[in-house]
Amino acid sequence: MSRTITVRLAFGIVILSFLCSLFIASIFSALDPSILSGDTLGIFSYLALFFAQVFLVIPIIALLRKNKMNLYENFRLKAVSKRTLLVSVLLSFGTVMVSSEINIIIEKIIPIPQSFLNLETLLSPESTFSMVLIFLTIVLIAPIGEEMVFRGFLQRYLEEHWGDITRAILVTSLFFAAIHFNPYWAIQIYMMGLLLGYLSWKTKSILPSIVVHVAINGTSMLFMALGENAEKSLLWKDHINPFLLGLGGVAFWYGLKSVQSERVDIS
Repeated sequence: MSRTITVRLAFGIVILSFLCSLFIASIFSALDPSILSGDTLGIFSYLALFFAQVFLVIPIIALLRKNKMNLYENFRLKAVSKRTLLVSVLLSFGTVMVSSEINIIIEKIIPIPQSFLNLETLLSPESTFSMVLIFLTIVLIAPIGEEMVFRGFLQRYLEEHWGDITRAILVTSLFFAAIHFNPYWAIQIYMMGLLLGYLSWKTKSILPSIVVHVAINGTSMLFMALGENAEKSLLWKDHINPFLLGLGGVAFWYGLKSVQSERVDIS
């Protein structure tokens, strides 16, 4: 990989991928009159999100194919053992609980403007087709595409070129946080990027990080969709229920310890 792709080109193609994603999203969004009227979002807005995530990875695939590089290897799409996947699921539960509490604490220190919290419209599509699109986009396509681009391609290349795993994970996570365009969640997203980066490096595969990413996005979408019902089940005095948080902490600790001690099969 290092013989044909420079660091500048690696960063450049990732930035190009992001710009292509924005361009595709803007085209579909412009076709939706509800963007300006403030009404319930139409089908084109959901198509914008869907195709934006799909096109995020296409320029990199084109570059790799042009240079006759193996896509599975260069995206870290390596198979892992069932035990590794099970540990990833356990780590996902712990990550969701711990990160949710961190979100609550940070939001108490730095309150998020209401404009950033008005996501109900996005999660209230008018049709079943739109609901399927938003689910596929947020829960499946976004995690897979983002892991391929950031942990699979960019981080892997930086690891090889720089020879500094820590630096590669830190820089990749910074890019990952920046593309989400949400300064109020930047800390949480950056921390998530660090975990996903470490997991993909340690297991030599993005499959475990995809599992964790899917779990985080899926539960976030579920919590927002359920609204007050989710709060009643999860919260205790405006914090995550201590019992759930304790279970999550143990799951997170055990999952991370299993990865660190190489008890997870990475062969």
